[in-house]
Amino acid sequence: MNIEKVIERNQAVGLLAWQCMLRVNGLMGLGAISSAHKALDTYLLCLQHGAQYIKNAQPSDEPEKLVVVYVDALSECIEKSWQDYRNNLQILLLTQDEILIWVTKIDRKLDEKIRK
Repeated sequence: MNIEKVIERNQAVGLLAWQCMLRVNGLMGLGAISSAHKALDTYLLCLQHGAQYIKNAQPSDEPEKLVVVYVDALSECIEKSWQDYRNNLQILLLTQDEILIWVTKIDRKLDEKIRK
C-alpha cells in the first residue's frame, strides 16, 4: 500500500467519522431538548392537577378522601411521566443504533481500502 492510498483511506474514514459525530450529536441534542421540554410539560401538568386538587378539597374532608382525590388528580401526571421516559429511552436506543451503523460503515471503508 502506497502513501497516497493511506492518505485517501484516512480522509474517507475521517469524513465518515465526522458524519457519524454530527448525526449522533444531533440525536443527543434532540433528546436533551425533548427531555427538558417534556419535563417542563409534566411539571406544568402536575401544577395544574395540584391547583385542581386544592380547588376541590374541603378542609372538612376525611384524610382518606383527601389522599384518594390527590392520587386521582396526579394519575395523569404519572402516566405522562412514564410516556416521557419511554420516549427518551427510544431516542437513546435510536442514537445507539445510529452509532453502530456508522461504526460499521467506517469499518467497511477501512477494510475496502486495505484490500485494494
